[in-house]
Amino acid sequence: MSAAWKKLRQDPAGTLRRAWGKLVVDRFRYGRGGDYDASRYWSDRFARHGTSLRGAGDEGLAQADNEQEYAKAAEIFRGLVTDANIDFGHGHTLEIGCGPGYYTRLLVALGARDLVAYDITDVLFDELRAALPSVEFRQGDITTTTVEGAFDQAVMIDVLEHIVNEEKLVAGLRNIAGALGDDARFVVGPVVNDARSGRHLYYVRFWTWENLRAALPEWRIQTQVEFRDGQLLVLQRRES
Repeated sequence: MSAAWKKLRQDPAGTLRRAWGKLVVDRFRYGRGGDYDASRYWSDRFARHGTSLRGAGDEGLAQADNEQEYAKAAEIFRGLVTDANIDFGHGHTLEIGCGPGYYTRLLVALGARDLVAYDITDVLFDELRAALPSVEFRQGDITTTTVEGAFDQAVMIDVLEHIVNEEKLVAGLRNIAGALGDDARFVVGPVVNDARSGRHLYYVRFWTWENLRAALPEWRIQTQVEFRDGQLLVLQRRES
């Protein structure tokens, strides 16, 4: 059963109401020409859902369905980082777009002890800090924020598609790359295979590897795996 059909069956009235909101009301509320007010949008969305995965995941699906989808994604992530020999217990780890902390918790479970997690809004930081006291949470929009510190690995999952402006995409990726050491790895995705990089909604735009390579010409794909509707990549700097 497709996600769209599942949402319609679970909550037909709510599905129609959300569709109207996404296509009309929220576009007017948050849209800014060819961009959107990402800080306000995500602050409002996380305030509405708290640490529920509906905030970062699919608002139209029940929490249990989102948990199932995230569990599948986590299994893929674990396999990828194992194949890439990434040890989160070694060195400094950077997470971009921690949201309700799903991957933050996973990184801690995988051994990360020196972990810095950025998010565009601090709405959930009090709860996250209480649950994950070893993690340093920082508020910042990666498209405008210079990352402080030097890191051995970075993780950015389900964030790319919510950067809808190409200049901001380049700026964000350069800000991350600037904080990574020469031998660091960068786990990022999903990245799509085809030309679906056009705007889907005011806050969703899919990017291809060509888009990323234009921003990060000195980086190459070390390994990749099918992930959601695209690929999850491990990037590494090219040998000089």
